[in-house]
Amino acid sequence: MKKMKHFLKLSIGLFIIIAFVACDKEDITEEPTEEVKTLEFTTSRTTDYGDDWIYFSFKEGKEVTVAEASHATDLTWDIAFNRYNIRTNSGKSGNGKGGAFDAGKVDFETVVTAPAAGYTVDGDYEISDVGTGFPPPTKVSTANTVLCKAIAFSGPPPAYTPSDHVYIVKTADGKYTKVIFTSFYDDKGNSGFFSFKYTYQPDGSSELK
Repeated sequence: MKKMKHFLKLSIGLFIIIAFVACDKEDITEEPTEEVKTLEFTTSRTTDYGDDWIYFSFKEGKEVTVAEASHATDLTWDIAFNRYNIRTNSGKSGNGKGGAFDAGKVDFETVVTAPAAGYTVDGDYEISDVGTGFPPPTKVSTANTVLCKAIAFSGPPPAYTPSDHVYIVKTADGKYTKVIFTSFYDDKGNSGFFSFKYTYQPDGSSELK
């Protein structure tokens, strides 16, 4: 009889422990992971020659408001556009961990991993006011020499052609995005509008698929 009571006590105790562990597991909820997505975007307007830049955040997936006077210390933006010139949040353009790598003229889907090194950061860059006379006026600004080759200018008459290269762009916080620029025109044929497709990796890994 004593052995039976002892057995029952052990069985009840074991059942309580198992039930507690099971309930505890059910209470644990995993943090949802952000999905890697491929998106497309077209800038909202054209820009004027000089200090008129459009700033864009890959994390937010939209243009962000950045004061030109303090853009270098602002970490809310990743890439910026003026005419067919492009900045990253790096080097002389910003205090971020940005930069750009040219993966070449390859199929966008085949670029699945961002390289660990080889990124070009921003430096001094001469911006020209093309189409206003010869020689056109110029201004020393900052930009990324790799991305400034993404759109080629020719003319007259003026024409803007994407390079069809895939670029890896590091964001202000050091994450990775692959980008291909598809057009410099809006749907009405007006020039000055950057259209691009991009895949942003939110978890900080180098996997771009």
